[in-house]
Amino acid sequence: MLLMFAVLVVSPVDELAVSTGLFNFPTQRISQLRQPQIPAADETPQGTVPEIAPTERPFQRGEIRDNVARVTELNTRWEESRLSLVTSFNLPGAPSRGAIIIGSSPAEVAVQKWIEEGTASGHHGFLYDNRDRDHSNLNQSKFPHLAFVEYDAAARKADADWGQRIGQAFDLPTFGNSSTAQVGSPFWRSNPRIVMPDDAFTKIVYNEFLNNQMYCYPEHNDFDPEHGDVYPANAPFWVISQGSSGSDQPFMEAIALTLAAFRPDVQQKLIESHWLMHVVQILLRRSQKSVQTDDDYYSGKAHPVVFQSSELDVLRMVQMAHELTLATLPAMVRIQVVEEDRGVPGRDYFHPHAAERLFDTPAAVARIFRTTAFRRRMVVDAGISADLNGRPLTFRWVVLQGDPDKVQIRPLRVNGARAEIILQWHARTKIPGLEGMETNRVDIGVFADNGQTPSLPAFVSSFTLANEDRTYADGRIQAVDYGTAVICDRYVDPLIDIPKRWRDEYRYSPTSELLGWQRTSPGTEPQEFAADGQRIVKRDDAGTPTDFRKVTYKFIIDDGKVPVLKAVESP
Repeated sequence: MLLMFAVLVVSPVDELAVSTGLFNFPTQRISQLRQPQIPAADETPQGTVPEIAPTERPFQRGEIRDNVARVTELNTRWEESRLSLVTSFNLPGAPSRGAIIIGSSPAEVAVQKWIEEGTASGHHGFLYDNRDRDHSNLNQSKFPHLAFVEYDAAARKADADWGQRIGQAFDLPTFGNSSTAQVGSPFWRSNPRIVMPDDAFTKIVYNEFLNNQMYCYPEHNDFDPEHGDVYPANAPFWVISQGSSGSDQPFMEAIALTLAAFRPDVQQKLIESHWLMHVVQILLRRSQKSVQTDDDYYSGKAHPVVFQSSELDVLRMVQMAHELTLATLPAMVRIQVVEEDRGVPGRDYFHPHAAERLFDTPAAVARIFRTTAFRRRMVVDAGISADLNGRPLTFRWVVLQGDPDKVQIRPLRVNGARAEIILQWHARTKIPGLEGMETNRVDIGVFADNGQTPSLPAFVSSFTLANEDRTYADGRIQAVDYGTAVICDRYVDPLIDIPKRWRDEYRYSPTSELLGWQRTSPGTEPQEFAADGQRIVKRDDAGTPTDFRKVTYKFIIDDGKVPVLKAVESP
C-alpha cells in the first residue's frame, strides 16, 4: 500500500537498472512508525534491502542541465529529520533573458509582462515533478525556465517515479502531480486517501508541505454521487481535483503561473521561511469565482476538500500573488489538541484498535466519531501560530461544513487562540451546492488575522460512519444498527471502519444509568452485554447477572478479501 498503485498508465519498457536498493529504504523505515494496518491492505513488496546504509553512502549534488533535474542514487540521501529520501541539486545559474511564460491567456500574458519588467520572479530554482510517467504531464513548452524532474533507471525500477511517494522529496521548491489511484480491490482510493488513515504518513506529507513541496491528485471516485464524499478529513497539504486522469492539469498550470508571479523579495522570503505552499493554498482559495468577499473566504465556499476547475480564476490568482508584499504576508496557523474525550474500545465502540484519533498535524487534525456518546468534546490550541512580521494575531473559528446548530465553539482566550469544541453526532447529510453529493464529515476552520491578510485555516475534522444508523433520545444512545440493507450498501473505507452485521439496543436504569445492551445478529440468538462491554452468560433467579465473558473484537478476511468484524470471547 505504501508506494505502489494500480496502473492507470503502462510502465515503459526500461533498460536494465543497476540498483543498490536505496529507493526501497523509505518503505522499510517508515513501516516501523506506522499504525496497525489490515494485512490485505499492505500488499506492496518491501523491496531489496539497501546494500549500503543510507548514512554511509557516497553523495554528490546533481546538476540541472537543459532544464532537466535527474534523480539518481548519487544525488539522493536519507534525511531522518524529514523521514524522506531527499534528492539535491546545485542551483543553476540565472537563466538568460527571453520568454519565461509562453501563452496567450490573460494570466500568462500578465505574468510574462511582470517578469519582463523585473517585478515577478519566474521559475528559476523550481522543480516540476510528474509521478505518472507523463500520463498527465505539464506542458513543458509553456514554461521553458522550469526544471522538469526525470528519474534514472534505478529509480524507475523501484517505482520512485510513480504515484504518491511517501518519503521521497527534494531540496528545492517543488510542485507536481500524479494522475493515478489505487483501483481494482476493496481498498480502492485516491492518493490523498492512502495517506489519511495513517498518522505517520500524514506527518511526513505535512513536513514536505512545510519544505515547499506540494502535489495535485484527482479524487477518482472518492468524491462522486455514487459513494458521496468518502474523505475522512480535510487538509491543505495537497490540491485534490474533481475528476480522474487529467483533471489536475488546470490546477497545475494555475500553480505554475502563481509561483512565477510572486515579486522577487516575496518569493525569496516565502521559500526561506517555508511559507511558500501555505501562501499558494491561500491564493487558490481566495481567488475562486464564488469567493468574492472576506466573508466568503471565512466560509466553506473557499475550503472544499475537493476543488472544481470551473471555480478557477487564474488571472485573479496571479494578480493576488503579484500584489503581495513583505508587509502583507499572512500568518500561519498551527494547532494542537490539548484535551479531548476518549471512548473506551469494546464499550463505547467496537474496533480492533483505539482508533478515534486519525491523525494530528499543526495544519490539520482528524477524528473518527466512533463513540456512542451523543457529544464529543475537544480543546484545541492555536497559540503556537506565527506571523513573519511578528504582529499580534486574533483567531476566528468557523464551521466550514456541518450543522452549526450541532457544533458549539467557545473561545477560551481573549484573542481566540484556544477554544473548546463540542460536537454532536452528525448523520449523513447533503453538501450544499453540489447536487447528489452527501458527506459524513464536519470541518472546522481556524483562521489567524494579522491585520493584513487572512491566513490559511487549520482544519479540525470529525468523521461519522455512514454504515451506522443511530437513534438517540434525550442525549443518550438508544440503538445502533450496523446491518440493515440500506446501511450495508453505504461505502465506508475498510481502513477506517470494519463492517459489522448486528444491531445493539441499549438499556437504562430508572435513574438513566446505562445497564448494557442487547445484540441481535442474523441467524443467532440475542446476546446480552453489561455496561462495561462484557457479555452476560448467566443470571440468578432474580435476573441479576452473575457470570460474564470478556469480549474483544478482531477482523477476519472473507473470500472477497473484505475484512469483517468478529466478536471473540475469552474463556
